[in-house]
Amino acid sequence: MRDVPESSLGLLSRLWLREPDSRALAAARKLPSLAPHADEPAAMAAAYTDLFLLNVYPYGTAFTDPSGELNGQAAGQAARRYEDRGFRPLELFEVGAPDHVGLCLGFLEHLARGGEKDIEFSSFLLEWVPICCLAVEREPSAHPFYRAVAAVTRKRLMEDFPESMPQAYEPEESARESSDLEEEEVGLSHIVRFLLAPARSGLFLSRAKLGQLARAAGMRLPFGSRFDVARMLYQTAGESGKVGTVLELLGAELAGWEAAYRAWAEEHRRWAPSAARWLHRTGETRRMLGQMREILENPPELEYADGRSGEGSQ
Repeated sequence: MRDVPESSLGLLSRLWLREPDSRALAAARKLPSLAPHADEPAAMAAAYTDLFLLNVYPYGTAFTDPSGELNGQAAGQAARRYEDRGFRPLELFEVGAPDHVGLCLGFLEHLARGGEKDIEFSSFLLEWVPICCLAVEREPSAHPFYRAVAAVTRKRLMEDFPESMPQAYEPEESARESSDLEEEEVGLSHIVRFLLAPARSGLFLSRAKLGQLARAAGMRLPFGSRFDVARMLYQTAGESGKVGTVLELLGAELAGWEAAYRAWAEEHRRWAPSAARWLHRTGETRRMLGQMREILENPPELEYADGRSGEGSQ
């Protein structure tokens, strides 16, 4: 028997949407996977804020849009679906975008109560919600309770994988070009934007994760937006001669995501096409990291107007 009963979709939706109160925690303590980790409401409120407001963004387009930004096209499509099916929870006006994990789970429960299913919507969720859950599970600052919530959510969706799935989109053809450092001169901002967009890089790097990488490399980073922190990680690494170390750490982090995708595909065979798409993206990131290491180990010689290389020039 599954650890999570059918009626728990509403609870999972509630736990993703806002800080848990005493009632929500009492319900969570009835689930074996969540009970050992449920803390007092005040502690859980702080943990929720740190995780979902500062580090892992639980929105669909944050994971599926090449920009990595919120309120993309998929968010609008989710809002129209809600309206068509009469799903109008108050939280729809409290969160940053309609494709919030909690709202998506609430919509599934709304459909189930009416004896309905939406195979296309389920396919959309299965393409990115497990990735968001993995970001929470691998988040260094996440409270154990929320890691458990993410794991339960991921397993629940995968176990309910529809037998008949619509054909999903193929990996973006532009991804290879956008990650190629050999064909064109690429600036630091380009690299950072690539790494911070899961739809391009295949993984999610939070501010806390970036800070963890910096500490592992023996560096300090200032507080700032996720983009600023990622940019400073590379900039500081360059200034301190630790780019190679940072690349090794990023490669190890990437390996963790790849291992999860392969394990899920083995356990849930119908998820294998999605795994292939995410592994395609991580493959592009691994290739880009390899190019960066090649440039680091074999820097190009500077050519001067008289044809002499930079070596020996004053």
